[in-house]
Amino acid sequence: MDFLERCGQHVWQIMPIGPTSYGDSPYQGVSAFAFNPYFIDLELLVEDGLLLEEELPAKKRAYRADYGDLFYNRFNVLRKAFARRKKVQAKFKKFRDEEAYWLKDYAIYMVLKENHNYASWDTWEDDFKYRNPSALAKFEETEKDRILEWQFYQFIFYDQWMRLKKYANAHGVDIMGDMPIYCAYDSVDVWSNPNDFQLDGALKPYAVAGCPPDAFSADGQLWGNPLYNWGRMKQEGYHWWVARVKHALKVFNILRIDHFRGFAGYFSIPYGAPNAKGGHWEDGPRYQLFEKIKQECPNANIVAENLGLLTPDVEELLNQCGFPGMNIFQFEWGDWNYNVPIYKPYPTHNVFYSGTHDNQMITSFYESLDEWHKQKINGLVGINWGDRPNRKIIEWCMRTACDLCIIPLQDYLGLTDEEGRMNIPSKANGNWQYMAKPEDFSIDLTNYITWITKDSNR
Repeated sequence: MDFLERCGQHVWQIMPIGPTSYGDSPYQGVSAFAFNPYFIDLELLVEDGLLLEEELPAKKRAYRADYGDLFYNRFNVLRKAFARRKKVQAKFKKFRDEEAYWLKDYAIYMVLKENHNYASWDTWEDDFKYRNPSALAKFEETEKDRILEWQFYQFIFYDQWMRLKKYANAHGVDIMGDMPIYCAYDSVDVWSNPNDFQLDGALKPYAVAGCPPDAFSADGQLWGNPLYNWGRMKQEGYHWWVARVKHALKVFNILRIDHFRGFAGYFSIPYGAPNAKGGHWEDGPRYQLFEKIKQECPNANIVAENLGLLTPDVEELLNQCGFPGMNIFQFEWGDWNYNVPIYKPYPTHNVFYSGTHDNQMITSFYESLDEWHKQKINGLVGINWGDRPNRKIIEWCMRTACDLCIIPLQDYLGLTDEEGRMNIPSKANGNWQYMAKPEDFSIDLTNYITWITKDSNR
């Protein structure tokens, strides 16, 4: 936050911070409301008297996130903090009371996951799979301490995060959070609200989410997330969605909603299909959902991720909502059919990016171009011999008319895909591991970001 303030930045965009599961993707979390205990600052727990200095794990010079190490070792340390919870008992109780609408189910679900060796909830005994009230009440009583433990981890994260947010806001920085549109099937949300999803009598999805075949993928993309039962949600006044947005707006100043086009129309693929070829489009909730959200959250600051196959109904919905959309340099500078460059009238009420977590690093993107396309980029952004292409592209992005410009740290650093790429879509493993190094936040980078921010009048 101090670095952002020194550079004159006012928005920090992050990816989802929910608890991750198999594959480590923050877009396939086990809860739409909970937070990831991996992010808890252990040193801050020492300052708060919940851990002893000697209980901290040995520091590692890490350049990639080690999710296996976190899974097996992080909670051994956090349990020691839980044993000293009396130091924060009043704040903990207040948190449990205020967040009870999601916290209780989440904690019960996590203890059940532990008891079943982390197997998916649809393989549990029928009493737990189908949420038999008497069985759950008995389980809650016999496992109350372990359930309380999982609630405590959420409290600790929330307490630390809200301190960070307060510090950020006091130093002129707003935090833009990220909300995935879909839930993972193996999540507390689907387990505790099965009627809100397209599930059959055995609680198996009969249709799942994905994207149709396109120029990038002949088979389309099969995400596998269960689809929402929008008819049922409408009958309930979209209660689950309103609660989710309200919850997110407590911890973020700005909320980016992923895959916005899915609210206009979503791609439905039969469950069990080998790919997305057999899918079809269905109508989404459209403006009815966001009208309800606006009634309940009138001052919500929302950004719509309007990428992908955009049809007139998506544009109509975006206009009705009034949300800014997104433009990505790697997608927007041409049409790849040698009609380059395309000078588009970018709307000012938008957010411009050099790339996102799903894209190549801008350095690798530029290096991967053939000579013809590279020369077109050179002419568009003014790259001459000896220039750093990543910086020239950043400068072009910063000088667009869009209200907000977000540049990934890795692009500022000029990293290649091998060094800094966050995610390769459709690749199952090895993603989400990039970590910044302390020395990345250098005087040179501070001076450069400060300069381009002033020079582009941002």
